[in-house]
Amino acid sequence: MAEAFCKALNENQEYREAAKDWVWDVVFVASNVPNAVVSAVAQLMGLSNVTSNAGAMKFKLRNGTCQGSEFYIDASKADADYVLEADYTLWKDLIQGKVDPVAAILSRKIRVKKGSFLTLIQFSSAAIKMTNTAMRVPTKFVA
Repeated sequence: MAEAFCKALNENQEYREAAKDWVWDVVFVASNVPNAVVSAVAQLMGLSNVTSNAGAMKFKLRNGTCQGSEFYIDASKADADYVLEADYTLWKDLIQGKVDPVAAILSRKIRVKKGSFLTLIQFSSAAIKMTNTAMRVPTKFVA
């Protein structure tokens, strides 16, 4: 998913324009991940005895492009200039277009754990374009 999302961002001209001045890496942390999802991801990664219920995806974002992505089954290992955390169900709803990203940030449903809240809000247009891009990436939810 992370690689496909990164590729989709690079193909989205609207995102590129909205994020042309963004120069910081971002980690999206999903907390309260259902056990079925943790088990499925661990199996895909060939891991056993995974006890974390928080995963993360890191995106290296520069001037409207995604220059790489990383996936962490243990969110505590992920770090970046910006760390945004939300419940798994909120991220799922966001990807399915049921939640507005800006409203979720303003209402603190998406928590800014690291980085400037004010800078993030200045790039609200890019956040919307990013969410629209995520909605177009084929995604299968286990739970």
